[in-house]
Amino acid sequence: MRRTTLLILAAFLAAAPAAALEEVSITVTPPAGKVKLAEAFTFKVEASLPENYSLKPATSAPEGSDFELLSFTKAGETKKDGRRTETFELKARAFALGISTFPALTWSLGGEAPPDASADTAPFPVEVLPLFKTKEGESIRDIYPPFRYIPWPWLLALALAAAAAFYLYRRRRAGTAAGPAAAWLDPRSPYQRARDRLAGLEKSPLAAAGRLKEFYTGLTSVLRLYLAEEFSIDASQMTTSVLGRELKRTGTDIKTALRARELLQKSDLVKFARLKPGDAEQDSRALEELLAEFHRAAEHARALAAAAAAAQKQAGGKK
Repeated sequence: MRRTTLLILAAFLAAAPAAALEEVSITVTPPAGKVKLAEAFTFKVEASLPENYSLKPATSAPEGSDFELLSFTKAGETKKDGRRTETFELKARAFALGISTFPALTWSLGGEAPPDASADTAPFPVEVLPLFKTKEGESIRDIYPPFRYIPWPWLLALALAAAAAFYLYRRRRAGTAAGPAAAWLDPRSPYQRARDRLAGLEKSPLAAAGRLKEFYTGLTSVLRLYLAEEFSIDASQMTTSVLGRELKRTGTDIKTALRARELLQKSDLVKFARLKPGDAEQDSRALEELLAEFHRAAEHARALAAAAAAAQKQAGGKK
């Protein structure tokens, strides 16, 4: 069984030698069995520390990781010769195929340990296999690359919209004696367009007919198009992992960004890993809430920009 050990050597504080950090060691035992995409796996952590120290486990994987930390459970504790050994079982989930590195986790030390003392587990490699077996000679489909599909519902909607626009143009031109026809522009805001696209998707029979791959493709398309139109993020060309990191450019709060990333990851699992969720309607409502949060962030940014422009103009007028 592979074991990865990180040893933290004793360090002495210059201002308070009596409060020196005593020896703490943490051993990580990677998962023994096979790890499959999006399925929970368990690994063990054993910590050896002075008896007068306390240990607070990390509860989240670092941002940008391909793993999600689900839970930790204290499995046991022993004391001997002034030291304490604690064992933990941690559950996590992977969202990327192939060999990935589970990141280091920072655990806080308390009790009589020096203030703000901490210890890190060592990172370790994990091979993530597809959730479902592939046929002989069939290649593994990556979970990340987006838009490897033909969006028939959207192509049909675009074709109908183009036909309607052409019809209105011909009628307007027929009723004009001379002169070119006025150009038609969509008066809706990016937020209004996204809401209308989502409403059209909700009225479609895709979810009710069990065509969840197409339905979740539509959900992510609505979000990606909105991000492109509102924030100039080239979302259609980004993987879910990259787009998740780009969401900070929207100026929204971290909670909204994380919820959007979770929805994108879940949609990837539906499209590429055959996940069959039973809460499609709930995810549609979640996207509606996310669009509202991103819209508020965009409106706030525009208000700040307008105020800054007004202040700059006023300052220029006084010169």
